[in-house]
Amino acid sequence: MQEQIWFIGLLGVYSMVELGFNHRMLDLSGGFLSSSELDGLQLWGRVIAGLGLSMLLLRWLDARLQQRWKAVLISFTLGMSVMWHFQKIAIDHLVERASLEDKQFNIYLLNKAALAANGQLFVRGERLGSQGMDLSVRSVVQALFPASALGMSIPDFEGPDAGRWQAQAAALALPGAKTLLDDAYRNTITPPVALGLSSFFGLLNLAQCLGLALLLCLRRAGHPKWSAWLRKNLLILSALLILGLTSLHRDAFIDSPAYQQHLRPSAWDRQPLLAVLLAWGLRAEPAWHGVSRWAHQDLMQGFSFTWH
Repeated sequence: MQEQIWFIGLLGVYSMVELGFNHRMLDLSGGFLSSSELDGLQLWGRVIAGLGLSMLLLRWLDARLQQRWKAVLISFTLGMSVMWHFQKIAIDHLVERASLEDKQFNIYLLNKAALAANGQLFVRGERLGSQGMDLSVRSVVQALFPASALGMSIPDFEGPDAGRWQAQAAALALPGAKTLLDDAYRNTITPPVALGLSSFFGLLNLAQCLGLALLLCLRRAGHPKWSAWLRKNLLILSALLILGLTSLHRDAFIDSPAYQQHLRPSAWDRQPLLAVLLAWGLRAEPAWHGVSRWAHQDLMQGFSFTWH
């Protein structure tokens, strides 16, 4: 099955849908999402990540089960179930675990996201990023900065619009603000979880798609030894390729002393799982932004990824 052209095409189509979803999510994550938008992104994120895991499992099970329909059934049932429940449980757990002070501080961070994206925010005297960062970096920072800074505190930050926050802070102490605070916190946690998982599986399947296409070419060209070696090691080679290319990405935000010395260590101390997803997202999304934008705007014609 793995060498059939239709399966290679399926992997390619899935990868483009995943990358297009990531671009759409970055577009929406620049501001406060409505409940319908947030629910839609969560549902699409679970479905897309579940499909990615399912196709990885399908390739592995197809080589070990004699009946292909069993491989398809098991892989998609397991992949969709795991990703659906994992994302929901992870996000709900992070929201429920957060204290009232954490959720109030999150509102402050949401207000500062645009400043961070424009290089106008300082953390303990160090500039976060730089002014004039590329659009691919700015959009990712605006989406992921609030989650990456949850381990800090208000006195750590310096920047304009301090009076704006002071005007809002009093309203956040009112009893009726609990729902708003919960929704805002979920609004902050969802992008790194959904982006991190969907982009990882999407890029891994894209690498497998290219690897299988190469494998097919090698077989047709009469190189059985090379094709046998590639087939045996394709998954690990795909993972190393994607991780290697993504790790090479550098930009002014992740290389800034404010991020390296303050935001990143506090994120790892506070929420290691979230820190892993943030570390991946802050590199992967800018590194593959051009491909994501092309997939979403050109191939998918700006599909909205809403769920009615």
